[in-house]
Amino acid sequence: MINPNSFWVLYGQHTEPTFHENAQGGQQQQRDHALTYVKRWRSCVDIGSNIGQWTRPLAKNFKKVYCFEPNPNFRECFEKNINESNVQLFPYGLSDSNHKGHQEFNSTQITEGDGDIECRTLDSFQLTDLDFVKIDVDGFEIPLLKGASETLTQNTPVINIEMKRGKRPDVVRVAEKILRKLGYKFKKAVKSDEVWLKR
Repeated sequence: MINPNSFWVLYGQHTEPTFHENAQGGQQQQRDHALTYVKRWRSCVDIGSNIGQWTRPLAKNFKKVYCFEPNPNFRECFEKNINESNVQLFPYGLSDSNHKGHQEFNSTQITEGDGDIECRTLDSFQLTDLDFVKIDVDGFEIPLLKGASETLTQNTPVINIEMKRGKRPDVVRVAEKILRKLGYKFKKAVKSDEVWLKR
């Protein structure tokens, strides 16, 4: 039987997808904590899906998992790792408008400007019945949240968002303001991941 923590990976020294028999649980501590706040299990969004280490356990809990991963190199691993029928993968970055962006080969960061990464707003997908949203976008939190305001307001999901306060304090400060304006309140942090709940 294959280890449930086995994944095709692309990070560090890997220049092509590499199979790891035990690549660990992909932030299991943060995920387990965040999911304790979920009351309903209809659908969720995995933003910054990477190679699918959050996606696989989310697919066991939720009826539908919508995933967003703009980097084609991570998507190659994702498609090897995830075959659950209730998962839908979108090849887009999420922002506050439709535009192009750029990512390095194995980078999780999007930079605006010329590039082959297509960005859209989360609101443009008109997703419903969302009970949980995971956000891991390495500095792109502000445009993402601005383009997700209608979705978050209409669905009021539990939000787990990576906030690197020591590394990106200015981004975190603005992201906090946006979340509070949408009626969210900080609940608790596990490492750099923070849970925000609708008041």
